Amino acid sequence: MTQVSIEGARSFLLSTDLSDIKRPASGAGLLDDTTPSFDQNHDQAVVVGSGVLTLARGVPADRRAAIMNALLLAQLVLKQKQVDPKNVTEWYRAYCAVLANLGWTIETKTDTQTVQGSTEFEAHRAILQVASLLLGPGTTALALVATTLNAMASVDASTPWIKIFSRETNRVNASNFQMALVEQTPDGQSGVSLMAFSLEATTTLDQVLFFKTHVSAVEFVCTSSTAEINGDVLDTIADDLRKKVLKYSTDYVSRLDL
Repeated sequence: MTQVSIEGARSFLLSTDLSDIKRPASGAGLLDDTTPSFDQNHDQAVVVGSGVLTLARGVPADRRAAIMNALLLAQLVLKQKQVDPKNVTEWYRAYCAVLANLGWTIETKTDTQTVQGSTEFEAHRAILQVASLLLGPGTTALALVATTLNAMASVDASTPWIKIFSRETNRVNASNFQMALVEQTPDGQSGVSLMAFSLEATTTLDQVLFFKTHVSAVEFVCTSSTAEINGDVLDTIADDLRKKVLKYSTDYVSRLDL
């Protein structure tokens, strides 16, 4: 895949139209006007719309913010273009195309899995199985994903990130959501593990990440791949990117305490 230049990324940002994106009818102004505070010396997590971003210790603070903003922009562009999230494969392809224009090199080979049936199903366990295949069993990265999921299970339902995540992921008997894990590579770049999920069931989905059923028919589809971020590109356009999504951040972004 051809890597985008700094000028190419800037041109993409300038040409990106978000004019049809409206503030959510419910939850508008959910957060204050400050972005999450990042610290490269700690593992951190942020809910970005329908996605959960986990940042491993060592990723620079400024780049953490830029990565968060890149993921938000990708979601907003797909909203603007009205890409149907029901088709997770096509949605994910369009999502990655936006990220590629911001300096992300997405591995071309993706792994798509589908689980269907009416036997016992636990979303939490299914997500970890996908993460284990992508990250490797017993790895520090997999443990960090598990820590993030456990943190999401142990908070009050009135927490701002829950309101954002539920609003952006839940449809009637269906849900679409993403997870991303970012780690610093030895050469100073940032490696990303990306996962996108679609879950449909014959019963109402509540707290989708921890949905369990013993009788409902379920279709669980996931697409995953890895990516490397060109730090020279993303770091250079970071301020332009921040300005592009700034007016939307308070409605789509919230810190998740690990």
